[in-house]
Amino acid sequence: MDRQRVTLMFIGILVCAPVLALYQFGLFPDMARWLGAQLPRLLVIPAEGLKSSLFLQYAYYTIFAFISAWLGLALHALWQKFAFLLGFSYLTLSLTVTLAWTGVLFEPFSGLLAAWVACLVAVIVTDAGKHRQESEIEHAVETKEG
Repeated sequence: MDRQRVTLMFIGILVCAPVLALYQFGLFPDMARWLGAQLPRLLVIPAEGLKSSLFLQYAYYTIFAFISAWLGLALHALWQKFAFLLGFSYLTLSLTVTLAWTGVLFEPFSGLLAAWVACLVAVIVTDAGKHRQESEIEHAVETKEG
């Protein structure tokens, strides 16, 4: 369990640091401005317009990077991981629309990127661990028989 916690923390930090860097370099704020211009064309929003919440954005992608990494390590079947990511994507886009109705501009791209990359890295780490265990078992069987 401790090994999984260390791996989880490593994956979460490995994903959150580049996403934060992308925020600081202006990629996600530019996308949020674009989304802020598009949403009034599609939805009925409050007359005051949309207000961005940077704390909400940071908290959202950080929390879901760690949750996705945890589920990527904990779930055994690949279809379960994929189903989680599809459901997460749908709910994130729904949250964007719902918050726009209340006057909050919520940019979903950073959270989606963080969750998908964290789960992908967790799948790669888990798969590499399975192959290593299988080769160790095969090596042990060969030495036992030999």
